[in-house]
Amino acid sequence: MGNFTFIAALLCTFSWISVSVSEFLIVEVQPAHEVTLMCNNYTSVAANIFWFRMTSEPNISCISSMSSSDSNASLCDGFKNGNFIMTSNITNLFLKIKSVDVSDSGLYFCGCCKDGLSALVSPTYLKVQGDSESDDDSDCTSQKKSDENTNLMVVILGGLTVLLVMAIIGQAVKIKKLLRADGDEDPQPRENLGSDDLNYATVTFFLITGHTARTNVLHSSHL
Repeated sequence: MGNFTFIAALLCTFSWISVSVSEFLIVEVQPAHEVTLMCNNYTSVAANIFWFRMTSEPNISCISSMSSSDSNASLCDGFKNGNFIMTSNITNLFLKIKSVDVSDSGLYFCGCCKDGLSALVSPTYLKVQGDSESDDDSDCTSQKKSDENTNLMVVILGGLTVLLVMAIIGQAVKIKKLLRADGDEDPQPRENLGSDDLNYATVTFFLITGHTARTNVLHSSHL
């Protein structure tokens, strides 16, 4: 029963991830400006919460983490330049990025892990405009960039979906093996019980046969 409960919880988590990742925001910002990203309404119950960034390579990097919603944040390697600040007000999680540049562009999302289950929420695509782009260049290439961003999001979300499906399949195979192992252990008591029944039937058969033989002998003597 516990295994089936775990499977149901895993599938619910997968559904939550799929819906959350499919609904993302696009934030545009000029270089050298400051931007604050936010995750909504989950840090009050989560443990081991993170901010991640996925770029077009694709490459997923940990930005910062907190052991709980009210603890101090720790920055991951590569993000200790003082431009990234992770905070929480219990109900929301924030990531402030100071003096952004083009290299900060990418898909940012929150992640949490508790009791062996993980979830990704509030994905936001941060687009930092190039320093040397003129207004005319922006007008001519805006449609092209929009198409490129759409294709990028499809690739990123497709990759995340594949990884999540693989994780679920792995858990399902593991649970199936455990259930099969439990099934292999159960027949032994039933086999022993069947053997006892067979012995009892055999004894009963011989007792009845002996009684019948004695009756036949008595009838013969009487004649």
